[in-house]
Amino acid sequence: METKTQIVDSGVKVNLDKPVKTAVLVRKVSCQTIADDMVSRISGKLIGFDDLFDPKTMRFLTENELKAKGAVFVTVSYNKVLVLGKELVKKSRITKEPTPFIRKTSKYQVIANINWESYVNKRGSKDFIPAENRSNGVENYAECKAIGKTRAGDFTINGVAFRVLEATKYFDGNGNEYPDKNALELEYVNKSSKASKQKEADKHGIDIRFDPKYRTTRIDSCDSVRGFGFEYRPTENPNN
Repeated sequence: METKTQIVDSGVKVNLDKPVKTAVLVRKVSCQTIADDMVSRISGKLIGFDDLFDPKTMRFLTENELKAKGAVFVTVSYNKVLVLGKELVKKSRITKEPTPFIRKTSKYQVIANINWESYVNKRGSKDFIPAENRSNGVENYAECKAIGKTRAGDFTINGVAFRVLEATKYFDGNGNEYPDKNALELEYVNKSSKASKQKEADKHGIDIRFDPKYRTTRIDSCDSVRGFGFEYRPTENPNN
């Protein structure tokens, strides 16, 4: 597959003392190429959960402080048509009419090279025991925790959510944004309750009220993934 490359202005970076503009290379490539490239740059560079928090000041570190410790930041631009029966109910919870076309977008920044493991015991019970496999079936790709591969062979980016850059939005089939996000979610979107989220978090020794959130995002669900001076645009995403 031919790689298409162009240079664009990435815009002003956030959370810096002075506005800084930088150029990034745009590469339109396959999900596996993105996974391979990320693995080659991240492997061997891991930071621990303890590195995210400063016990002296009782606060989480800033982006610059984390970068000084070796944190690798990746910007994920999520852009996916939601699937009936999975992310969406098949019929409106209110009118019982068929669920319409809904596309979801959001943009967020993750720390990809976090030293993450699944655990089999719950928070507060003596020692945590690492599980051999993730409960969702995602395995480390090429021995890199930042990149995963699902049972179906799809590639994922795994990391701790650091900052939301663009809030979640929903669009119809004509590209028009649904005006009331909360009403749409209540009527059509499948969302986990706090209790079910905590039940899943217990597998990792996490309290969702306080601890950083860990995200696993399929690369083909993104219209772009930015890191290491590149903006990767997966060819498997229909928006590319």
